Amino acid sequence: MGSQLKSIAVAMLGLLLFTMSWVGGAQPIAPGIIDPKSASPTKTVVLVRHAEKIEDGSHNPILTQAGQQRALALTEALKQLQLSQLIASNYQRTQLTLDPISSQRSLPVIIADTQFGVEAHVASVVTLVNQTSGNSLIAGHSNTVPLIIKALGGPSLPTIDEAQYGTLYQLSITESGDVNLTQTHFGK
Repeated sequence: MGSQLKSIAVAMLGLLLFTMSWVGGAQPIAPGIIDPKSASPTKTVVLVRHAEKIEDGSHNPILTQAGQQRALALTEALKQLQLSQLIASNYQRTQLTLDPISSQRSLPVIIADTQFGVEAHVASVVTLVNQTSGNSLIAGHSNTVPLIIKALGGPSLPTIDEAQYGTLYQLSITESGDVNLTQTHFGK
């Protein structure tokens, strides 16, 4: 009789704990943007090619006046998007593209180095994106932006034309792994 009462008491306690956790202890949905179609949290990854650079023949040029204006326009274009991290390559043109938004939001620019080649750089960026539950902004290059998009589950895109600036690639990645790419333009 004693063991039966003990079993009933344990079962009732388990049922009580289950009911309490289901009714009163439900956790809120993780922060992020909600995709109305899936009703699951979505991580947003925004990628841009660095802004216009000075053509001075150097390996690591700075931005032109137009590039500096485009970097400011990026801040305006993303004013409604919460960001958890900013990622750039070790080249100053990518870092300078993110500098205004970094200053405005007091977010450091994380450097994903290119010294070990493009594949290692892309893998480093993907790792950084996957390590945060928040949204990321990445400033890359004409050859790396399409590779990063593909590595994050997006579609294959051609290399960006050297004269093309201002395309904003927005990847929405659901918790289930579905990826949607939209492209817009920022700056003049």
